Amino acid sequence: MSKKEQALKQLGQIIMDLELKAGDRLPSERKLATKLGVSRNTLHGILHSLEARGLLKIRPGSGCYLRVRISGLQDNPLDITLSPEKVVADQLEAAYMLLPMVAEHAASHIGERQLDELKRCSVDISRSIFQKSPELVWNESLTYFRLMAMGTGNDFLVRTVEQICSCDMAAYDIFFTLEREEREAIFADHIKLLHALRARDEEWAKAITENFFLRMCSILEERENITMTDVVYRALRERAEQNGGEDA
Repeated sequence: MSKKEQALKQLGQIIMDLELKAGDRLPSERKLATKLGVSRNTLHGILHSLEARGLLKIRPGSGCYLRVRISGLQDNPLDITLSPEKVVADQLEAAYMLLPMVAEHAASHIGERQLDELKRCSVDISRSIFQKSPELVWNESLTYFRLMAMGTGNDFLVRTVEQICSCDMAAYDIFFTLEREEREAIFADHIKLLHALRARDEEWAKAITENFFLRMCSILEERENITMTDVVYRALRERAEQNGGEDA
């Protein structure tokens, strides 16, 4: 076992021993480097690799925060070798499979106050687009889908959405390199979903959410050459065939 692998195993054990939850701050880098027996530079590399996988969030001047709860079911819970592309593909597959069902459920349960909050959130998304801030656009969109999940009244569904969105969605990094029509279509999906939820139309809400995440998948496949999972690939192909049939 390499020194880095040993450090990862020890770090995972420290996190579990401290019973840290998502959002909790890790011990200081100085303390971690001492406990792990590695240099600060080596520790920086480890922490940044975990951040790239969506497990941690490094906030300059504030510290390092856990983004997801670490499971002790594995011998080395942090030592999972995943490429950034695999993380993105898995994230989008999970979003495509689960969030449409959450939207469908929310359509029949969401309250008027939550609908008003979603409307305000839509305005905030529009403002963040005007400010040309990819981070703000993503944060507001994450807030939007979290509010939608809260509309189901099911705390476990809320946590599921939070887990799926625990690492930044790559499509938002290139949001402002997209054509204006593409950006407007992404924003329009948020507005359409709000209308579907307000109309209590479960099928419409589900369809819009499916279309939204397939749009994200298509963008990343074309612009970033990210290979999507078979589930998403088949869905994209079926949508292309349907659109081709409609055009004919």
